[in-house]
Amino acid sequence: MQVQNKIYSIIGHKGYGKTKLTEILIAMNNKPTIIADPRYQYEAKEYRRHFKNVGHFRKYILNNNNRREFYRCNLELVVNGLDEDNFEELAALVYKMSDISFLVDEIDMFAPPTMTRKASFYKLIHYGRHNRIDIFTTSRRSANISRNLTSQTDVVLFSRVREPNDKKYIGNYIGKEYIKVAENLQKFHFLVIDENYKAHVVGISSKVASKV
Repeated sequence: MQVQNKIYSIIGHKGYGKTKLTEILIAMNNKPTIIADPRYQYEAKEYRRHFKNVGHFRKYILNNNNRREFYRCNLELVVNGLDEDNFEELAALVYKMSDISFLVDEIDMFAPPTMTRKASFYKLIHYGRHNRIDIFTTSRRSANISRNLTSQTDVVLFSRVREPNDKKYIGNYIGKEYIKVAENLQKFHFLVIDENYKAHVVGISSKVASKV
């Protein structure tokens, strides 16, 4: 799977492997990564640095020695303690960077349908590719995400879905025949819809997921 220079949206039911899938995708992407983690989903790893808030992250990333370490070692910088205002500050910092991955967990908290053009994340969605910024997002429901994001997404990955509006979204997106597929997905399995609107199911073995 070619990951770079794309926007990935991962949508689906809690506990079905979204976080593990994002960890695999960013590992495949092989770029230094910034992770917005409002619900503390990303555990400590030797290649990760965790920050309690955006202020601590800003201090780190604006230091030239730290910045070089971030790029040289392909680190993952995980920022916690985020609300809407904090995320705006984080997205503004990311927008000024290049050659990185930006992963946002629970994106509906920060990019709802009411997101405006003034938001830094709007700029990342539309112009981040110019700086080779790849974007990965997760959410539980497609209905809660800004259409600015869904319209620019290259690849959508659904884990098991249950909500009627999400089923309708899948039906409208690629065809009603795929609704049953999404309804019956097992844990660590995903319905992948690529930029050519082709769909297929992929699975992550529990053994692989546990090692990520």
